[in-house]
Amino acid sequence: MILELVLVFPVVIFTIISILNRYATSLSTQLRIEKGKHDHRSPPSPAPSSISNLQNSHMIESLMSPRMGNRRFASAIRCGLPNDSSPSSTEVWLPRPTLVNHNPAHSSSLPRLDRKLQERKSEESSHNNHKQNGMTPSMKNLTEQERKRQYRIALNFFNKKPERGVQLLTAWGFVKSSPDSLASLLFGRRGLSKSMVGEYIGTLHSAYHNLVLKYFIAMIDVRGLEIDVALRKSMQFFILPKEAEKIDKIIQAFAIHYAKSNPKRTSHFRGGWDTIHLLSFAIIMLNTDLHSPNVKTRMTMNDFVKNLRGQDKIGGEKEGKDIERHILEGIYERMKRDELKAGDDHVAQVQRVDRAIVGKDKPRLTETPRRLVCYCRLQQIADPSKRQSTSSRERDVFLFNDMIVVAKGIRRNSSAISGCTYTLKQWSFLLGASVQEFQRGQYEFGITITTPSNEKIHFNARNFDDRCHFVADISESIREATEMEQVRLELEMEQHTLRNESQRDSGLPEMDDSLKNGSSSSSANSSGGGGARRLSFNSLDSGVVEEHCILDNMLPP
Repeated sequence: MILELVLVFPVVIFTIISILNRYATSLSTQLRIEKGKHDHRSPPSPAPSSISNLQNSHMIESLMSPRMGNRRFASAIRCGLPNDSSPSSTEVWLPRPTLVNHNPAHSSSLPRLDRKLQERKSEESSHNNHKQNGMTPSMKNLTEQERKRQYRIALNFFNKKPERGVQLLTAWGFVKSSPDSLASLLFGRRGLSKSMVGEYIGTLHSAYHNLVLKYFIAMIDVRGLEIDVALRKSMQFFILPKEAEKIDKIIQAFAIHYAKSNPKRTSHFRGGWDTIHLLSFAIIMLNTDLHSPNVKTRMTMNDFVKNLRGQDKIGGEKEGKDIERHILEGIYERMKRDELKAGDDHVAQVQRVDRAIVGKDKPRLTETPRRLVCYCRLQQIADPSKRQSTSSRERDVFLFNDMIVVAKGIRRNSSAISGCTYTLKQWSFLLGASVQEFQRGQYEFGITITTPSNEKIHFNARNFDDRCHFVADISESIREATEMEQVRLELEMEQHTLRNESQRDSGLPEMDDSLKNGSSSSSANSSGGGGARRLSFNSLDSGVVEEHCILDNMLPP
């Protein structure tokens, strides 16, 4: 038995070794095959470049100055904007990104490269993405308050120069550059001057602005309305510009939109939307004639009908048909009863305040970028080191986003606040101003405002909350005015630099002295020719107060 085991054991050992060698050979063969497959595998095709059309054109980015894209304000990441992945390189290949979100960490196809090289490529890619979105890496850490301030600054620029405001809104990531996105912002956002909205959508000779106007007008629901009623509703969202060509462009867009929204009513006119276009112009002229204080002789209904006689015509006709008389009579009666007025905005509110304040050397308050932040009643202190009666020197303080106005209210009777007027006492710009709190003697909730000319204005609030709210509002307004001035200076410097570069690179020869003298002499010749409570409207987030009824009761109509 032992002898048999001794003879069988070497055979078993040999068999086991043979099986292991065969398995090892098979495994190494499989690995070589797999390696050969990977070596001969063709690299993946690069992601296709996006084709830009007019909808997502880069018109605004091309107009934007290069340096404004590097402002420390902008933070498109905080606004939730998607980040476009950078183009793939020859050293590192990333999977084709999706349209919604792309995270390189989800890739399982990255080859083994040096870690420092990957980190350097990641930093370069991040820098390129921020540069394309108008951001820098330091723009990520903006607080919500700073982001709102930045938004208000962009709105202020729009209310002064719409083109520049749109460029900033786009570069800082508040709105996409597509015409429909911009039209949505112009249509529904508070804090925008309706006159500046009308100027922008009426811009001539621009395909981009034509699309913005088309999308803007299409958002107004005019279904089932008479022409004058639809026009009245439309003008709640913008104010017609003064230039005749711009008015014609906007009214034409309105007429086309009305015709599409009311096919049954449009069928009454032979000329279709062309007749609606003409009739809309006639309505605007009628409104001016009936309600303008400069017109002495008012247009009668017969005059209105007579002026539109034979104007319903198809293109090419010299003489058309008359518009149905009952349509014109209805328009005349409604227009005579109610004036066609533009919608209310922050500029109209400032105008009401401007009319209510009287006094010598009163500044012009009505400016399109200016908005009312809050109104409150404070006790003005002549000298904080001296005592004064708690009921003396009560002042009504109007705080704007760039100015503070101190006035004294004059009431017609003691029981009503409506119909109040104000006598101007002091005013100051906020750029360069500062505010501090103090507590001394009877002045428990003291406030000191240092104007840009180093003049001190002292107030005492009625309670702690009033002081906190007012100090917060004026401090934020000072920061907004300061940063807006910084942006304005940077824009001017950028324009000056670009102007110098364009003149230097124009390729034109330098003028000799005789030409310079001649041009200067010619130019010289040509040129020779109620309650005591504080009213805070919380408007710093949007720029427009919502409590219109409170302030309107305080101001005369």
